[in-house]
Amino acid sequence: MVRRDLSKREKHLLQLMGEQPYLTNEELCERTGYKYTEYVSTLQRKLRHMGYFDGPLMFPDLGKIFKNKVTRLHAFIMFDTSYDYVRPLIQEIDCWLTFFPLEEGIFRKYLISFMNTDTEKLEEVFDYLREKGVIRYYHLFEQEHGWKVINPTFLTDSTEAPIRPDFNHLLEDVSVPDLRYGSFSNISLSKTAQILIEWLWAGRGECDLKKIVRTEMEYQEKRREELQEILSEEENEKRKKEIKKNLKKLEGEIFLRDFRETYQVLVDHGVLEKMYYIHPFPRSECSTFWLFLRCGSIEDTKRVIFNFGKNKRIFTRVSLIRSVETGKWFGTIFATGDPFLGIELIAALDQCPEIEDRKLFPVRSYPPSHFASQTISLEGYYHLKTRTLRYPYDIFSERVKQKLEEDKSVESEKRS
Repeated sequence: MVRRDLSKREKHLLQLMGEQPYLTNEELCERTGYKYTEYVSTLQRKLRHMGYFDGPLMFPDLGKIFKNKVTRLHAFIMFDTSYDYVRPLIQEIDCWLTFFPLEEGIFRKYLISFMNTDTEKLEEVFDYLREKGVIRYYHLFEQEHGWKVINPTFLTDSTEAPIRPDFNHLLEDVSVPDLRYGSFSNISLSKTAQILIEWLWAGRGECDLKKIVRTEMEYQEKRREELQEILSEEENEKRKKEIKKNLKKLEGEIFLRDFRETYQVLVDHGVLEKMYYIHPFPRSECSTFWLFLRCGSIEDTKRVIFNFGKNKRIFTRVSLIRSVETGKWFGTIFATGDPFLGIELIAALDQCPEIEDRKLFPVRSYPPSHFASQTISLEGYYHLKTRTLRYPYDIFSERVKQKLEEDKSVESEKRS
């Protein structure tokens, strides 16, 4: 049964935010029937605190801002060591985005997402981790397309929307947008642009430029103090040189006008897309899962992923991915919904003969410390001259090997 924790007007507000993220609070106030704009702002703070939405966030079109091909890569891994051992090792690959701990069986499992500029090099790192026994199994999936966010429908003509997919109509005709990235927009990302994209990607400062600039200034000042303290105690000349190099990067003042001008350039080139992540129930009470599925044709696969959450009280992000190992294409759905949805999902999907293959990854909700996320990594990896993003996988690989050796050394000392 649908929870009655929100009024219809509150549900209408969330639905409008999800469907039309560029509406101002004045416009939201008018459309929802509230008298005062200030009340809408207060209500948004309340709903955010309750866990009903995240954002706003602004994601760049990767095809428009990089001259080279940049994709996402999702790694499903299985391991029998601890989460706190595996996660820091893989975080040495400094293009990671998220770590989702999955429900366990014989092994512990993670679904990890990365930004990616060289699939083969990243694959070599995972081969090494498997050879050293850090992980027992891995499978990589490359995402060459963008995400399409389908926020939940709470109300349909004042009627409560269903909280489960209609598994009998997944192959019905549905509008399918073009998921491909756009063409390179012939722009260069200055240092200010890189900082701005990193902040907007994570939704920090609620995408408010004044808040972003103020917080970035505070961060840089704190970082300078930390590096200067480390430098004063460091004796290794090579490390001192690296610290001085990082301090030099933090030189110079930050001005709000520079961020405003940069933001306008990105907007004028159609680079940014604003969105909210609206949760159908308080985030902590939702079940979360990833679903990779494949039908007999790519057209049927697209219909299924777009019909899955259509007009339902479910949050989904959908796209297309390709198995690096087999080359087969899958539709991918990241979903949050009713707490019992995941339990019913396997049996329901088994009743859909059109779905030839499916891989369900239920996400663990506890403890939250096993989850990790960070924004896109641009600093030091974006090359202004060539306008490309290149991650140094050889360096990442060396960091992984070094940390693995250090961890083994510490463990050996404990035993002795």
